[in-house]
Amino acid sequence: MKNLILLISFIFIVSSCAVLDYPKRIAGYSIANFENEQDGRFSFVSDLEPKKAYNKCNLFLFENNIQTNFKNDKKMYVVASKFSLIYEYTLDSTEVAFFVSQTDDSKTKIEVVSNNSRLAKFVYNKLSEYFKK
Repeated sequence: MKNLILLISFIFIVSSCAVLDYPKRIAGYSIANFENEQDGRFSFVSDLEPKKAYNKCNLFLFENNIQTNFKNDKKMYVVASKFSLIYEYTLDSTEVAFFVSQTDDSKTKIEVVSNNSRLAKFVYNKLSEYFKK
């Protein structure tokens, strides 16, 4: 009986890690589809503090009238869509994620990720130019 309880507990713990993301996926708030993307992942490093870089990403979206689908201020990521306003070869529903994180040498890494690699490259170029201002 004790082994059965341990086995069930182990299975629950292992499977709960994957199951916890399903409600977010159903609601449309999951970033799981961006985590494994390789072709549509571009990044650059900025001298700004992480919070200021995150705010600048949000300002970039605001100034270009891009719709923010969801964001997490604590984990510093934003997922946005409606990039057809600045890039005509995409659908309104195509999402681009912006991940901001601190590097080891107290600089900030900004990642632009999308399943549409051409859109991701375009947004990456626009955003990196925006950060140079």
